Amino acid sequence: MIDAQVFDAGSIEPAVTPHEQRAITISLLTITRPCAHALVARAGAGYCTVVRSSQNMRAFLWILLVTVATLLVTALVAYPGYELAHLIDPTWKFHRVASRIALLIALAGIILVGRRFHLGSRAALGFAPPMGAYLGMVLRYFVAGILMMLPMLALMFAAHLRLPRPDAVMNGAFYLQLVLSSVIGALIVGLVEETFFRGFLHSAIERDRGALTAIVVVSLFFGFLHFIGKARVPGDEFHWASGFTWLTETLRLLGRPSTIFDSFLAYVAVGVVLGMVRAWMGHTAGAIGLHAGWVFAMLMVRESTIANDGAPLAFLQGSFDHFVGWLVFAWTVLMGLLCLLLRRRGLAFASAPPR
Repeated sequence: MIDAQVFDAGSIEPAVTPHEQRAITISLLTITRPCAHALVARAGAGYCTVVRSSQNMRAFLWILLVTVATLLVTALVAYPGYELAHLIDPTWKFHRVASRIALLIALAGIILVGRRFHLGSRAALGFAPPMGAYLGMVLRYFVAGILMMLPMLALMFAAHLRLPRPDAVMNGAFYLQLVLSSVIGALIVGLVEETFFRGFLHSAIERDRGALTAIVVVSLFFGFLHFIGKARVPGDEFHWASGFTWLTETLRLLGRPSTIFDSFLAYVAVGVVLGMVRAWMGHTAGAIGLHAGWVFAMLMVRESTIANDGAPLAFLQGSFDHFVGWLVFAWTVLMGLLCLLLRRRGLAFASAPPR
């Protein structure tokens, strides 16, 4: 057995004196204070990241809310807007007037969202490089976009998918007007759409979820919005309810996937390629140039030819607008792979140098 020994605590001298205890306490505080500051700083940084992510996701949700509100407000004011537009030009169609009204309402909403979430800077809109260098890149990629489209257009004509317009007088004046209108239209489309999609919207999502998520989400949104306002309102007599008829026909069009599926995939593929270029370069110069070049080539063909629905391969043109369909989708995927190859070899899509 082990005998228990009882000690008198008061009779034993402490191993550590009070002076030594104070020295040990001061040493521990000296060692742990930097660690505590580091933990607080890291926690603060994490909190800021969470807040910033929450703000960016709220920005995207606000953009979706603006989209829904735009459709509803447009339905309300489309008829008085149509009547006012007819005082200027009686040839304007109801659905075109409604689409322009929707664009103005959406623009106002996007400006408010941009100011609220600080997405209105040049960098957020995709205009980070110096303007001279930026415009030079837009021009180079504009030419590249046209050259990328030429083989696909040649395939269209080789397959007899397009025929000359029977009502057009193909002379010098016609082609001059066609080139000028196509250049202006292409530059406007490229600038407006890329500033919104690959500038404003891409920045809002990329800050929070990264470039890949931004490319995918923006491309899907890009494809969806290309069918807003394209539905025609039946009849020639319009009234206050015609705006809601326009909205109903638009939603009905989106509810018939078989009529827009090939075109939707083509637009999404275009969005993915442009999104990759924007992410690689860090700004929108390349995306604007390529987009404008593609639109220019498309307008040149669409305004001077008509679809040949009797051609054996007519289904390749798409069932929605008889141009953007399976052929455009396949060619866009091929061009996307080519862009990946050029990027990996360092031949194109370099990031912008710091200012």
